[in-house]
Amino acid sequence: MSQSNFDTALARVKELVADFRANENFYLSPAYQEQEARRDFIDKFWMALGWDINHDTQKNPYEQEVKVERKEHGVSQRRADYAFYLMPNYRDVKFYVEAKKPHGDIATADNYFQTVRYGWNSQTPIAVLNDFEQFEIVDCRFEANIDTALSRNIRKFHFSDYENAGKFAEIYWLFSREAVASNSIEKFVATLPRKLPKNAQPGDVDEKFLKELDEHREHLARAFKNQNPDLEGECLTELTQRTLDRLVFLRFLEDKAIEPQNRIAHFGEKGTAWQDFIAESRRLDGIYNGIVYKKHGILDSPDFKIAEKDFAEICGRFSHKNSPYDFNAIPIHILGSIYERFLGKVITTTDKRAKVEEKPEVRKAGGVYYTPDYIVRYIVENTVGKLIEGKTPAQISEMRFADIACGSGSFLLGVYDYLLRYHTKYYTENRSKMKSSKGKKADKADCVEREDGLHLTLEKKRDILQNNIYGVDIDAQAVEVAQLSLYLKLLQDETPASARQYYLDFEQQALLPSLSKNIVCGNSLIGTDILDGQLFERTEERKLNPMNFEDAFPQIFKRKPWGELRETASPMDFDMPGVPLHGSFSYKKMKNAPSLKVSPPPVEPEFEGGFDAIVGNPPYVRPHNLDAITKQYFWKHYPTFTHKSDLYCCFMEKATALLKPGGRFSYIVSQGWLRLNSFQELRRFILGNHRVIELIELPYNVFTEAQVSTGMFVFEKGKADKTHAMAILRARQIHGGAEFETLRKIPQQTFLTTFQNVFDISISPETEAVKDKMRLGTVIGENFDICFGLKTAADDKFLHHSEGLHREDKPLLRGDDVKRYETKYKGEFVWYVPQKMRANKTTARPGEPRRFEQPKILVKDTSTDFACTYDAEKFYVKDVLIVIPKTDEPCQFDLRFVAACINSKALHFYYRTTFQTLHVQSEELASLPLPKIEFSKANDEQRHDRMVQMVEQMLEARKCLASAQTDKDKTYFENKCASLDRQIDALVYELYALTEVEIKIVEGNVA
Repeated sequence: MSQSNFDTALARVKELVADFRANENFYLSPAYQEQEARRDFIDKFWMALGWDINHDTQKNPYEQEVKVERKEHGVSQRRADYAFYLMPNYRDVKFYVEAKKPHGDIATADNYFQTVRYGWNSQTPIAVLNDFEQFEIVDCRFEANIDTALSRNIRKFHFSDYENAGKFAEIYWLFSREAVASNSIEKFVATLPRKLPKNAQPGDVDEKFLKELDEHREHLARAFKNQNPDLEGECLTELTQRTLDRLVFLRFLEDKAIEPQNRIAHFGEKGTAWQDFIAESRRLDGIYNGIVYKKHGILDSPDFKIAEKDFAEICGRFSHKNSPYDFNAIPIHILGSIYERFLGKVITTTDKRAKVEEKPEVRKAGGVYYTPDYIVRYIVENTVGKLIEGKTPAQISEMRFADIACGSGSFLLGVYDYLLRYHTKYYTENRSKMKSSKGKKADKADCVEREDGLHLTLEKKRDILQNNIYGVDIDAQAVEVAQLSLYLKLLQDETPASARQYYLDFEQQALLPSLSKNIVCGNSLIGTDILDGQLFERTEERKLNPMNFEDAFPQIFKRKPWGELRETASPMDFDMPGVPLHGSFSYKKMKNAPSLKVSPPPVEPEFEGGFDAIVGNPPYVRPHNLDAITKQYFWKHYPTFTHKSDLYCCFMEKATALLKPGGRFSYIVSQGWLRLNSFQELRRFILGNHRVIELIELPYNVFTEAQVSTGMFVFEKGKADKTHAMAILRARQIHGGAEFETLRKIPQQTFLTTFQNVFDISISPETEAVKDKMRLGTVIGENFDICFGLKTAADDKFLHHSEGLHREDKPLLRGDDVKRYETKYKGEFVWYVPQKMRANKTTARPGEPRRFEQPKILVKDTSTDFACTYDAEKFYVKDVLIVIPKTDEPCQFDLRFVAACINSKALHFYYRTTFQTLHVQSEELASLPLPKIEFSKANDEQRHDRMVQMVEQMLEARKCLASAQTDKDKTYFENKCASLDRQIDALVYELYALTEVEIKIVEGNVA
């Protein structure tokens, strides 16, 4: 925005200053109230800075850049007076403003503490304390502390400063809308010192609250166990979880003022703290319903015992008087992230003790990783958002959206939030189409008018939640938290008056709907058929927790009549040339059957119905971390789940079985499935059953603590036609979120012919055209055997540097000893005794001597340093791939010719644009195409032999370079090697018949 807009703002604020100065004594008197100051000055000040305070243009309350808290009948909902956002992200607050009346000094410890509390709990780094006379910028990055709150001041301004262009510019270029849109807040915060204020504790709100919850759980578990020694770990886990959930939910109601009194602080005044807590739970169950306050057979029993002192201490820490947390300001998705990590632990018991431990699966995975909110939003917008686009609320009410591994419910929250925003926008733009209350009761109303625009009624939000949202998780505590999170979201926008009115209008009907048929506990991947003919211990069966979707959701899944079921799946209607089935590798098979029909995995029992969209972040678990029963079941029921794939393959396969035709699903998963050979079956399955809408690369550190590269996808159920192209996007992290950039579009059919159907997202029509031309010749694997070097399984016993130690010693090269056209022998030996190696450890793979004791090509096994050399010295090797002639088929290609091709720029280009593995695989090496040579033609034979001669010269030149003593000799042989390299590359280009344009494409990709 130009300087003239600053000038306009300055002029308008000068007018406000003049008005304030004209009646300053009155405005500073006790009679002049905060609401008047906001209307007369504070609102207008922020309007001058470009913000739509009165919502003159932003009518939809879900799409407003300023949320203004107005006191309802003199009662505040305990929110900051102004919360500022920036479109299109109306979820994350950029900064708060807390308003006060001008009378007195606003710089009090209470005012600062309140302001810091708002900011810290919502993870908003700075806020403003403002009564127009004074304007104070407050540091909210650290936990609030009443004793040191005043030290949080960053900058102060008096209203007379607003007239000074220089001082007003400091405010304008930090807080005006145009400044905030240019990331002024982030830039400013980056300049602030990170030093903790005095007495402040390190940690963001999520880290602090998680730590406190962990402490409360451990304290409660021991207190419960001490008084009730028969309780076992699973029951204790449930009891402590339910107790804490009740306290969190009640604090949320208190902080929103839906419950007008701060009840936790008074537990123990009528009876014991525990008796008052149980009595309050029974009262709240009658009002709110839901899983949280539902009567529990043990917890709510009069026989249940707990030490009064222990529970009273926890209530004291939880009460609003002592707690630094503001549950009205903590974003619900942040609460979800806290709970997701909290659920990673369980309580275990002995006869007398209880302790908290990480779940075994969490320990193996290295922790629990919560999906960032910007990932959730993107996935929801591109599945649910695309499906409901242009639809009416009546049409949407018939749609079903699910997360079948929902955890604490982050994706379900994202879906629910999106639906609430969509409905509010629809009714704001189509007021004539909404139902309105005709009488006293609001049972037919869709919306209610408030000061800031239309809001969905509580009844409408209940309907959306029950009609549209479904979830499954194997963990009962996760199901409870997911329901709790959705309940908090349901009540988030309610006011004390609206909650009371609903309770009156619906004749004291509970505010919260039952979600027992929406969010269920069960195993999404294992059906009850696992019990057929098998006997399980009770604990085993409960751990498996098998579930059938048609039983859990009969309103969504109805079995088709038996006569309509197919015994087997139909074959795919496309061919996948040159790709073997089930990961087997045979170039003879490829040659004899160049076009193989591929059948999809056996289908699940067929249903009428299904989900319209499935979203989520499924568990990542390698097969070796699963128990034998589970693995056997998955191998039988999920063909995409192979011995080296991942559990998320099963979730991807299951999702498509649960989707309606045309339904969408999107996950964030490891990038491995796009390229690793162990995921080939999954890629086949996706290509044959889905339209791939998008593949999205994500920054490596999406999950900060997890060393895994992740990506997202969006699929649509249904076969892709030949014209369908998928979009390739890349996400770039910015200020806790991300920008998504479309890189290119690639026809989906392209991946039917890539090696092992690898999803090479760097692919382009230009590179594919060059590669197609290179594929006209034969492949290495059709002419040569590809072998691995030896593996002793006990290097300390069989490898050494002492010459003559054993009669069976052989000179050994490792991968690092193999260079481009040369070897660096370091005097190492292998005691080559195959029988002893195998007897020592069954994992030993010594290999037969033939592969070592003949001329061969040695290829480094690291893809980042893809190179080879020709070896005629009979070295034994480890961590190296070996290329040798086939025993039963004569070959006219000389190994030195093949080595030249592997080291050429042309095959480097082919390799790097085809494979993305960390280590060179034998299948990859075997699939590399050699130039088309017709040895019956004299010209071709001459070019082949010329290549062999150049390689001989290169090998000799490399030896001479390695032993050169003088700089003159080094320079000479370096130049000779470079010259030979150019000549070899030129001849390879010639043999592949590449044009100048195609050579530029090759060299542009290997630079």
